[in-house]
Amino acid sequence: MTTKIFISTFIVLTLASCDNSRTQDKPKQDTPKALQDKNSSYEIISKRSYGDLVESLYNELLDKDKDLKKLENEIKVLNESKGDTTESFGNFDNKNESYYSSAGRHIDQLSDSLLKTKMRTIITNSLTNYNSLVARHNQLLKVIEAKGMTLNDLHTVLKITKTLPLIEKYQRDDLPSTKSLEGYIHKQNEVIKLADTLTKK
Repeated sequence: MTTKIFISTFIVLTLASCDNSRTQDKPKQDTPKALQDKNSSYEIISKRSYGDLVESLYNELLDKDKDLKKLENEIKVLNESKGDTTESFGNFDNKNESYYSSAGRHIDQLSDSLLKTKMRTIITNSLTNYNSLVARHNQLLKVIEAKGMTLNDLHTVLKITKTLPLIEKYQRDDLPSTKSLEGYIHKQNEVIKLADTLTKK
């Protein structure tokens, strides 16, 4: 019987503490929506992981900043047009690589070793000439890849530098009061005292 009383008392006090916590920690109106989620249990956080807060906060900024929105549109256009830009040469290059690979397999089937050596030399020379022919194309593709990585890096840095002030403002303005934590500890002490008293009866 005493155990049931102890458990019931603990549950009632815990629920009361949770209700107090909810009333004290109201989100401020200027707090970004991505930071207004009040679910704080470990289980909920583990399941949701709050998504990608950098992306969520950055997306909220896009609605308020014309320049950021313009940048995002430009990046989207670049990404969408990259395939069209490189596809023509990519198909051309693949066909040539496929030809030389096929030619090599055919040469391997030759039974005459002298003829085989002669044909390998011809194909090697032709491949060397082809590589010289497309050297500029390959160089430009490398430039495109390098600039793409640079843009991706800058894009990531921009998202962080633009959203960092938001999370730091959130830290300053929305830090919950310690009252609910202190109140909960006080109730724990009361229940511990009650449990200790009951165990001595």
